Amino acid sequence: MDDPVAHYEALLDETAATFHGDGGTVLVAAGATVAEVVDALGGVSVEDVPADELDPEAFTWSAYLLTAIDGGVLAVEDTGYADPPTAVLVALSRGGRAAAVVRDNIQAHQRFGCARDGVLLFDEHEYVYLDDRSRVPAELRELFDRAWVDLDDDAAVDDGAEDGTAVGLAMAEVVTGLHLIADDTRRLASDDATVVLVRVLQYADELEG
Repeated sequence: MDDPVAHYEALLDETAATFHGDGGTVLVAAGATVAEVVDALGGVSVEDVPADELDPEAFTWSAYLLTAIDGGVLAVEDTGYADPPTAVLVALSRGGRAAAVVRDNIQAHQRFGCARDGVLLFDEHEYVYLDDRSRVPAELRELFDRAWVDLDDDAAVDDGAEDGTAVGLAMAEVVTGLHLIADDTRRLASDDATVVLVRVLQYADELEG
């Protein structure tokens, strides 16, 4: 079997401009429709947003691109600050479904979160630096360890670990069963993709709350 982390490293390299770039959020939802994901995210059309809130310096909204893929939905945004709160993951996973989010931002905060059948399985704002690895679901532990950095081990910090986004996407596949390929990401750049605006910092507000 192909190495899933290598697969996603190659995918990120191949589609960086559309799919990931210098940061962003990747949300995958198995068993959901695009309309359901838009509703869960609180997405709105640009016409419904006051003009003053569209000023980039205001940084109130971020654009999500969404597309249906085989088995569910792929949604991305390119700032890493409009990642969904955990309630969105839980909502999208109800009824035997599953959802996962992988996020990176300019501050190098790499998040992984996932839910299945209405239950939050795991969520961590900076998952690669997690102190208590016993929190990681057993089905994800082997992949998780490939990105984990032991801050108490100077050698581990210096050597680094495998790409946290690629590992996160591999873990998302385990949870959701959705295997992302380049054709999926190319749909995000097509005229068929759905574009909505989502308020930024909802997850950050959840952490602070």
